[in-house]
Amino acid sequence: MLTYLFDASAAVQVYAPSNLKAARAVHYILAQKMDYKHAALFIPNICIVEVFNALAKKRYKAREGALTPEQYLEYLARFRRHIHWGKYFYPYDVNRYHILASDMIIAVEQRVPSLNERDHLSSFDILVIAMSCELGFVGAPETTYLVTCDRRMKRVFEELKRTSTDRILEWTGSVGLDYPIKRWQPPCCLLLQDLARGELKGAPSQAEFIP
Repeated sequence: MLTYLFDASAAVQVYAPSNLKAARAVHYILAQKMDYKHAALFIPNICIVEVFNALAKKRYKAREGALTPEQYLEYLARFRRHIHWGKYFYPYDVNRYHILASDMIIAVEQRVPSLNERDHLSSFDILVIAMSCELGFVGAPETTYLVTCDRRMKRVFEELKRTSTDRILEWTGSVGLDYPIKRWQPPCCLLLQDLARGELKGAPSQAEFIP
């Protein structure tokens, strides 16, 4: 069984895509659940609000590629149907363990160089990474994926994988708190617009899906 956690930047590609490669990858992942029945798709409850907000911005704020009133209402309706009873995306609630893990992720995020003054993760982004680690912990990290279009999130995620938990505990002053060392090991991360051949798993075979 494959497990995917979608952040808002990836989920919105289902409805109002801004990148063709990302949109194709998203629909390939959706097919793993809807057609081949061997995947579970989750969306953080906080990202549901972000998807609503992203669609609204495309309707009211976008200068190019703005949604028409009809498109906006259609995409809202589709998204609501897809999260209702987890038809496509099963809403995943933030819990206390995600919050407890946030300081460890923040410690890494602050050490990843920023490309510009806006290149940083929000508190919601930090929690989404923590939620992906939780899913990897209760399942199998090698078949658990965080799905995003956020390059900063991918960079922080990979740095988190490279950094030992002992080092992070030193940075946060948490040494000696009987912290479960293996608790927050990141699973896999898919940056949809930059996928390499072989990163997507499932059916039809990767040979039939060329990013």
